[in-house]
Amino acid sequence: MNGETIVRTYSDMVYGVAMRYVKNPTDADDVYADVFYRYFRRERTFESEEHRKAWLLRVTINSAKDFLIKRKFDVSKDDDLFDESLMSVTFSGTDISQEEILDVRNALKKLKEERREVIELYYFNGLNTKQIADMLQKPENTIKSELLRGRKELKEYLSK
Repeated sequence: MNGETIVRTYSDMVYGVAMRYVKNPTDADDVYADVFYRYFRRERTFESEEHRKAWLLRVTINSAKDFLIKRKFDVSKDDDLFDESLMSVTFSGTDISQEEILDVRNALKKLKEERREVIELYYFNGLNTKQIADMLQKPENTIKSELLRGRKELKEYLSK
């Protein structure tokens, strides 16, 4: 794959993950630029497209967390979580109402960071539990447990 195809293919994913962490478009643009800078800084070989996608997701998450630490933000403070651009990235192409989007984002906001991260990687980025476990360097059963607990908590929050 050439560079332009890589960026076109993974652009929305990288930007969406960055937005979920840093919560605003300007900061997400910085993370996005950092991720692709790291990618193109040196030639890389990947075993498969799945491996490339996992690498980009891991670097995006790490870059976003580094960004937040450098800016002395707390990841759990989601004051700007409902920014229009964040919602459009996260739920683009769906028939979900703005109210339902807010309900889901509010419920996600209440989850512990580890559970929220697993839920978002699984549902928003389409990774399976094995891929998430490899990426987060945790046992797959731990990821499955976090996913199960996260779903249960989300269901409770959304039914209220």
